[in-house]
Amino acid sequence: MPRIEPTDEQLRAQIEAVATQRYPSDQIEQKIAGALASSGRFESRISSRELAVVLRKLVYAMFSTHTVAGQGVNMVHNVATMQVSIRECQADVSFIVHIHKPITAFLKFQYCLINDPVSVRPRLVLKHNTLVIKEHTRRFDIKAKAALAAINVDSIARKELSDPSRIIKATLPAQLEQYGLNGKFTCIEMALTDQHLELCLEGDFESSL
Repeated sequence: MPRIEPTDEQLRAQIEAVATQRYPSDQIEQKIAGALASSGRFESRISSRELAVVLRKLVYAMFSTHTVAGQGVNMVHNVATMQVSIRECQADVSFIVHIHKPITAFLKFQYCLINDPVSVRPRLVLKHNTLVIKEHTRRFDIKAKAALAAINVDSIARKELSDPSRIIKATLPAQLEQYGLNGKFTCIEMALTDQHLELCLEGDFESSL
């Protein structure tokens, strides 16, 4: 019998099931949702492991949809690995994005986040000259190489990763909807210490539960 290939939605569900086991995010998301629902403010000290969990979901959302030649491209992908190390007020981050469809490719990212020395509010920025992206495709896969060039992964990464608070503001509210929370953030503050990330979220949210 011919092999039945899973649909895009089935493949996404399989990928997320594995990712959820490896990087469970429900505990920290529930804490954020509970605090925002009760007081409109979440403040906590985040460990390297917790930051890796948060960043994995943010990076996944960042790659969910892109536009090439004016057309939306819905990718089937997963964040295969996510490693974060916080030390001396900086966070070294590395991860691999595995694109399954519409092309097959692996994108390896390495970069460093630091505290913004000029911002009035505590925020993180991409450390100068630390972003390294390595693209891997099947040998002679011209279609995949052309697609990556059209997407311009380097430009997207520099724009999105240069300000993590912007990614949080754009993607986290949708993730909190599963806990019955609807609204938007009004203030996001982030500061790295020697071993942790100090995170403060404020917003106008309403609970439907």
